[in-house]
Amino acid sequence: MLKLLFCGLKYEYGKAFAGLSFEHQNFFEVLSQIQGIEAEMFAVDEVMQSVGRDEMNKKLIQKVEADKPDLLFCFLFTEELKKETIEHITKKTSTKTFNWFADDHWRFPIYSKYWAPLFTAVSTTDSQAVEKYKTVGVDAIKTQWAANVNLYKPSQYTVDSKQYVDITFVGKNYGNRAEYIQTLKDNHISAEGYGSGWEKGRVDFTDMLEIFSNSKVNLNFTESYFNWPKQLVKLFVKKEFGRYYFNAHHLVSNFQSLLGAKRKQIKGRIFEVPACGGFLITGDADNLRDYYVEDKEIVIFKDKNDLVEKCKYYLAHDSERQAIAKAGYERTIKEHTYEQRFKEIFKTLDLM
Repeated sequence: MLKLLFCGLKYEYGKAFAGLSFEHQNFFEVLSQIQGIEAEMFAVDEVMQSVGRDEMNKKLIQKVEADKPDLLFCFLFTEELKKETIEHITKKTSTKTFNWFADDHWRFPIYSKYWAPLFTAVSTTDSQAVEKYKTVGVDAIKTQWAANVNLYKPSQYTVDSKQYVDITFVGKNYGNRAEYIQTLKDNHISAEGYGSGWEKGRVDFTDMLEIFSNSKVNLNFTESYFNWPKQLVKLFVKKEFGRYYFNAHHLVSNFQSLLGAKRKQIKGRIFEVPACGGFLITGDADNLRDYYVEDKEIVIFKDKNDLVEKCKYYLAHDSERQAIAKAGYERTIKEHTYEQRFKEIFKTLDLM
């Protein structure tokens, strides 16, 4: 039995009103259900709000020393854990420490490279970051986002549910996402966005599953939010725990981060839509074709004109569209679940 302590935020961005966090729903809940794993969560946000950051760090060390888990599995949000806390657990206890680093496309030069050496092992979803980690003496495990198939699964429209348009996007409205939707509408294609910033507003989780499962076309956009004035400010100022700090002495690293934010990266939606049996047309992203066969399991568009043409084509070819959705679903269930990702990592760490 693998004894595991999961360390991360319980609530989205540490705010209870925002609901359970991504890492709680997709990491801790999956880990809790894997046969052969005894998982417990140390909710850093709850403990920190109760006793403060310093005491929370002390409590984590005390818990590790008392319970002696085989693995401390972390999903760091920012600097909620102190470096000396991680270092103490790694070097002075029998517990192995691991962190899943996210957004290394832009976070590696300003965050990950400073924290990774503190852990027994780390992982990254960025295809270019493995070599970067070697420069700081770390052999990172290359992994990727996936789908929690206990949550994301095919769902039929309920009797009282809304009927959505043929082409949908679920996610925040930022960057040029609205331009894509408007381009489709300008070409007489029925399309809508759902989420913060869209006219239709947010939808709950059940509605989102229905949209993913039943839309003729689900869209995914891979550009990151990039606001030049805001990004330029980040060259000189750092925000941490709601406070701002002068950060110009890291100007080179900050500039590298700014450039990295322009790279297109895989997000969870790419796996979650197929897990629901949905047909996906997505923008391209870093090493996307390592996970799905283009035009066989998902469809990738190059630009607005290409998106228009592919939407028109697949709306007019039902059987082909349905075959791709079915193949994408089967590939996801077979190879792209979080249970599979975690087991691969644990095998690498000689824990399973």
